[in-house]
Amino acid sequence: MEIVTATLTGIALIKKSVDFIKENINTVNDISGIAKQIDGFFVGADQINKKQGKGMSIAEQFGSIEKSADDFINMKLLEEKREELKQLINFRFPVQVGYPSTWDQIIAERANRINEAKEAQRKQRVQARKQKEEIMEILKWGAYALIGIGVLMGLLVMGVKAFAYEYKSKNLSRNQKINNGTIILPKMTTCRLKKQKVYKDKLACIYEGANKRFDLDFADLSIGCPKQYKCEYDKLNSKEPSIDQIMESLRSIAK
Repeated sequence: MEIVTATLTGIALIKKSVDFIKENINTVNDISGIAKQIDGFFVGADQINKKQGKGMSIAEQFGSIEKSADDFINMKLLEEKREELKQLINFRFPVQVGYPSTWDQIIAERANRINEAKEAQRKQRVQARKQKEEIMEILKWGAYALIGIGVLMGLLVMGVKAFAYEYKSKNLSRNQKINNGTIILPKMTTCRLKKQKVYKDKLACIYEGANKRFDLDFADLSIGCPKQYKCEYDKLNSKEPSIDQIMESLRSIAK
């Protein structure tokens, strides 16, 4: 299993690092001579601590006496090697009374390096998030700009089409303008002569069109009122002119 391989790798790394330090600690001049092996010990310890209880089924984690015993032995071995390494380093590199031991300084320095690495990672994440937000902001305004350009282009096209249509409309014949709706013809109806009234040499002609709408026209007595003609429906009156209105109109014409 992966968990077993990782644990064995951690234990092997711890033993190898401690054995090397034990054999060579008296020949090095300072702690830097065994710094690589000290780091190897901590890497192995981290592997054991991180892999405990991971990558296994529930039955393997809680139901296996053999696995629990192995975990206990591995942790005990780790603690023994840590204590052995601590004693070797403190004995070889003693410090003045009242100062932290060499091992404690190593632990403190390692903690500082871990914290610095975490802080650097945090800053990188913050910077990456900030850059992403800036890129999204740029993309957003870029999209707004494209939309604005699209709207302007649409308005420009509509304006050109309207201008072209207006220009084209100016050059159309009357029939073409009637057909495309530029010119709307009035609604026409047939007005038929209903009454006529004589005043001096003038005739007042009353015509009736569709829906009992009326029109008043005048003609010379010698010509007479036409029997009917095509009249514009919307200009007809809804009420038939009275005699007084007819006479008043005739008098105004005669003046």
